[in-house]
Formats: sequence, structure tokens, C-alpha cells
Amino acid sequence: MRWSNIVIFTFLACLGAAAQSGGISSGLPALHKSGVPRPSGAAGGLKVLDWAGFNSALTYTFDDSLPSQIENYPQLHATGARMTFFLASSNGVNPAWAQIGKDGNELGNHTAHHCRANATDCAWGAYAGSLEAEYDLCSAFLKEKYGASEVWTTATPYGDKGYDEVAKTRFFLNRGVQGGQIAPNDLSDPYNLPIFGASAGDTADKFNAAIDSSHSSGKWLIFMFHSLGGDGGYAPVDVKELLASVGHAQSFGDVWIDSMVNVGAYWAGQKAIAQAKSTQSGKKTILTWTLPPHFPPGRSVRVTVSGGVLQQNGKVLPWNGAGYYEVALDAGELTITK
Repeated sequence: MRWSNIVIFTFLACLGAAAQSGGISSGLPALHKSGVPRPSGAAGGLKVLDWAGFNSALTYTFDDSLPSQIENYPQLHATGARMTFFLASSNGVNPAWAQIGKDGNELGNHTAHHCRANATDCAWGAYAGSLEAEYDLCSAFLKEKYGASEVWTTATPYGDKGYDEVAKTRFFLNRGVQGGQIAPNDLSDPYNLPIFGASAGDTADKFNAAIDSSHSSGKWLIFMFHSLGGDGGYAPVDVKELLASVGHAQSFGDVWIDSMVNVGAYWAGQKAIAQAKSTQSGKKTILTWTLPPHFPPGRSVRVTVSGGVLQQNGKVLPWNGAGYYEVALDAGELTITK
């Protein structure tokens, strides 16, 4: 089944309206099924659905605040997919980034001057004096100039691991540059997440092969793009080839395409619940968990059980006919009662 752009636009419009009115708490994408009966067996058997109930996940990331990304943004936006743009604050100011953020895309931190951790090879301007300052200047810029409410993720310049320890003090996730994919509950380093890096002139066939691989293995694939041509940026790729890959992923009907913070929060939330402490109190099983540092608020995961009543904050969780309960991660606790 292929989702049409009309279906995607309608969903995103409803999502935005509901989020503003408080109608949707998590912002997770809709599952296109219904009528799944509520589990009625013995209480227990909690399982977090991988990738919010989708088969695999996909994130498109773009580095360096390049003009070609803005020039081609209308075509990217037309896909209906939320993406992540890692901006370097010293590479110019363009009000278009504010609208790109308002459209639901993520604006991430690519440092102020795009230097190596040893203060060399700065792409734009001079080193700020410390890695902390490189990060903080960029985050402040994204908030003040483009209206970002918070900056949750970063992409290390040049994939330099010298930034990693400082990244841990400020961000939830850091994208690296080494190749690979991410599985549910795996041991991928959240401060050096693997990627598929696009090279100059790559075509949709190459991107589609990577998408096929992640889909067949049920993993999360993060693409890294730079230039979309015509601006002198690194590793230019024809936007038509990128767009064809989005269409290919959407044609499966069960690939969750979203920003790095959104998919990453689900991945980390699933791991937190997998590591939850379980205690018994009469007929109740109480699970408690701790979220990672700098974890974004208001996130949820989807779970199923063999049976029982699920509660958070004294309220019974409703069963969704698409086949899940939605568990709020901020609560840090879930009760399952026989």
C-alpha cells in the first residue's frame, strides 16, 4: 500500500491541529488499521511495539545550513515527511529556517563554526574558544533567530568523536558519520549514531537499496545529506534522486519517516522500559524506569500486553483499536492490574 501525499498532508494537518488543542499527546504517526480487540488473557506480557508499530524507521538529515536545502525545501516539504536539518549558526541567517521548523521539522545543532574538536579546520569563522561555546552559541542562535523552543540533538562536525563527551552534557542524541543501522533495543551509542552518508552524484537506486535493507531487517536508517546542488557544498546530490527515495520508502506503507529526535525518543524510550524495574503489590505489577539525560518531554511508546488493566497517574489507559496502549514516558511508572 502506498500513502498518497494527500493522505500524508491530511494526517499532518490533523496532527498539528490536535496537538495545539491538546488532542494528541505524543505526536506518533497513525497506524492504518483498526478493530484490533483488546487483550483479554492473563495480566502481563508487556511488549513495546517496535517503531511505534511500523516495520522500520527512516530519518533524512541535512548538514551545514546550505542554500540548496532551502531552495529545494518546497519539494522536500511536499513529501509530507518530517526531517532534521543540522544548522551551523555562522553560515548565514535565513528566515526560511524558522518556517521549516514551524512545519514540524527538527532544527539541530551543528555547532557555531563547524570546527574539529582540536579547533582546526573551521568551515565558517573562527573557533569560539571551547567546544561548550561552539554548542551553546549555535543553540542560542537557533532559539533566538528561528524560534526553536529547544535543541535536542546534534551532529558532530566531521564526525569528530572529540565532541562526544561535551555533547552528553547538552543533548539527547548525537549523529555520527560511521555506516550502519539501528535496531530496537540495540547497543548503538546514542552519542555516535550510525548513518548512510550520501556521496556526490549518488542516485535513488543506492538510497533505495539501503531503505530495502533497513526495511527487511526492521531497523532505523539515518541518511546524511549535504548539498542538493548548485551551492558549492559538500557531496552534492540531485534532489530528484532523494525525492525518489522518499517515494520508495512511502510505497511500503509501513516505514515510519520522521525526524531524528522523534524516532530517537521512541528508540530510547523503548530501551528505558525494557530496563524497567518490576515490583509486585498484591494484584498489581508496577514498572518504573528512568529516561536518559536531556530527554525531550511529552513522549510516548506504544505497548501491548497479554491482558490486564494498565494505569498511569491513577488513570486507566484506553485501548486503541489499531492494536496498542499508549504509555507516557514522562510518568516513569506503569501499573498493570490483574
